[in-house]
Amino acid sequence: MSVPTYSLNRCNEITRHFFESFGRDADFVSRSPGRVNIIGEHIDYCNFSVLPMAIDVEMLLAVHVVRGSTSIELKNADPKFAPRCFDIPLEASIGIDPALSDWSNYFKCGLLVAQTLCQETGQPMKDIGMQVFCQGTVPTGGGLSSSAAFICATALATIRAVKGPKYVISKQDLTRITADAEHYLGVNNGGMDQCASVCGEKDHALYVEFKPALKATPFPLPSSVRFIIANTLVVSNKFETAPTNYNLRVVECTIAASVLAHTHGVSLLGEKTPGNLRQVIYTLCERAKDTEGTAIQKDALDKIDEEINKLQYALNLVEETLGSRSKGYTMLEASTALEMTPEEFTREYLTSFPVRFHLLQLYLRARHVYSEALRVLQCLRLMTNVYSTSTDTQKFLRNFGTLMNTSQTSCRDNYECSCEETEQMCSIALNNGSLGSRLTGAGWGGCIISLCPDKESVARVKRALIDEYYNEKFPKISSSELDAAIIVSKPVAGSALYEYL
Repeated sequence: MSVPTYSLNRCNEITRHFFESFGRDADFVSRSPGRVNIIGEHIDYCNFSVLPMAIDVEMLLAVHVVRGSTSIELKNADPKFAPRCFDIPLEASIGIDPALSDWSNYFKCGLLVAQTLCQETGQPMKDIGMQVFCQGTVPTGGGLSSSAAFICATALATIRAVKGPKYVISKQDLTRITADAEHYLGVNNGGMDQCASVCGEKDHALYVEFKPALKATPFPLPSSVRFIIANTLVVSNKFETAPTNYNLRVVECTIAASVLAHTHGVSLLGEKTPGNLRQVIYTLCERAKDTEGTAIQKDALDKIDEEINKLQYALNLVEETLGSRSKGYTMLEASTALEMTPEEFTREYLTSFPVRFHLLQLYLRARHVYSEALRVLQCLRLMTNVYSTSTDTQKFLRNFGTLMNTSQTSCRDNYECSCEETEQMCSIALNNGSLGSRLTGAGWGGCIISLCPDKESVARVKRALIDEYYNEKFPKISSSELDAAIIVSKPVAGSALYEYL
């Protein structure tokens, strides 16, 4: 499927700003939206599938192509981001210094991966400059992927500038080149953000798979449904807290996978890393296919049901293997379970990232990952059922909301990535009409997402959050800050170009 093109008449505001800034008309506009993860938290780095959607906030780039130039001029509607100008080297690649925190670095990431695609397709970016006006409504720092939206819009704009208006850009190619673009900034993401931004569809959630390849499949949601994405305004300093929060969770999941693999004789040969929880269970399930008495149904014809069976088997395995130490493992206990010396264990698991711990919570982390991956599939199963009447729709929404609530419980109790403010906001939303509320993003603050069945419940939940949370905790909060903190959105379409038609 290709990136769609629409009339530039839809973009009058940004094209007017472009003319005011550069004194000439823009040739085209590129757009990519932000995204939110509906369900599937902290499982993407174990390569389990997730369920995001593109949301109604976006990054727009108005562009004028300057032939015979190598200069890039950037201006931003937000005065916090000062104008930037740089030249594209004739021979070498664009330099990106990840140690330098500058908004233009995200543009350079998108530019660099687009240049590579153009080179691969026999039309390098030569003697082509651009004047670009950037205008975004994706809040920065809120976990809604403002950086991915910027990078995807930039890559799309660059390809259009080089290839011209008649070139057809596939969503698959745009996703493929942007998936790893933030690696140039030292951010080790897995491609979900870019995939959701590029491939979003109106009124559809996206089932994003990472293995065997990055892929997004749209599934319909009832047209009446709306989501409220609300920021707790609690900011967790990722650098300071990573050794006890995010980094530690990644390490615990890796060690849990190793203990499961070692206990059940699973070899993860050929992997550069010790392996992850998905690899372990898939290897075991392949081995169990021909074993009588296995917990996996052999006659499951439906792919979703087969995957559900695997994860139910995985949860049983966690109880059987790790449940006896549900309170946690000391380093000595974990190394003994793997038949390693403490020194070998430290070299293998505790040197890649700085971590601090008293006990390694292998049981809790594995239980969350497998149960959360199961909830994603259960949501998928719900979305494959036909809901032709209002009663069917209400039942669907209640069941979907229950899975979101269960996800929040697991994030709080098993993964321990929630916080007091997140719990408070979820409770307020649920008490005022939300059918399901949970944290979204890494957690330890950030945003929650709430499922609202109709416009009336949206209004009640939004009013309650303002009165009972924001005005109480932040009495001096301004209306513009509230607008940035609370986003109401249905699933929207992904990346697009706007041209003179």
